[in-house]
Amino acid sequence: MMPKEKSKRDEFRLRIAGISLGNHKFSITCDELFFEISNISELQGGSLQLQIDMENQEKMLNLHFHIQGNVVAPCDRCLDPVEIPLEFTEQLIVKLVEQPDESLNEDNLWFIDENEYALDVFHFVYEIIRLALPIKITHPDDEQGNSTCNPEILKILENLSLKESQIDPRWEALKQIKQD
Repeated sequence: MMPKEKSKRDEFRLRIAGISLGNHKFSITCDELFFEISNISELQGGSLQLQIDMENQEKMLNLHFHIQGNVVAPCDRCLDPVEIPLEFTEQLIVKLVEQPDESLNEDNLWFIDENEYALDVFHFVYEIIRLALPIKITHPDDEQGNSTCNPEILKILENLSLKESQIDPRWEALKQIKQD
């Protein structure tokens, strides 16, 4: 791992050993380097601001993640880049125990060793960003309801769909065969 990549990964390691009980705030920017390291295949880049509010209680951490910004992904229709605004919150509860059993971990509930020095939330942030992406990524329609996708690609797609709608005469002949 390159020094810049290691430094970026280290931003997601939240120090938990020796911190006082109460609330703590962390701010991290998910920039081009984050997207390169995380290798989220759907994304080509972006900039997201991550705010983490961590409440340190006796033997438990309650983390609230707030993410806001934009990501860039290829359009599912024309493959041109499209900017997608994201704003969402997520919660993670971390229980500090003597002997953690990772098999008990769930999406938003983790069990870690109470002597752990830091909590690495990189993969958690990666997962919540992926889950926040829309299922279908396309350019938005304009005020008249027309697609703002690349017009050249839209013409090609239209021509292909017209060709597909025409039934091959060889298949048409098969429709005449009746099964007994």
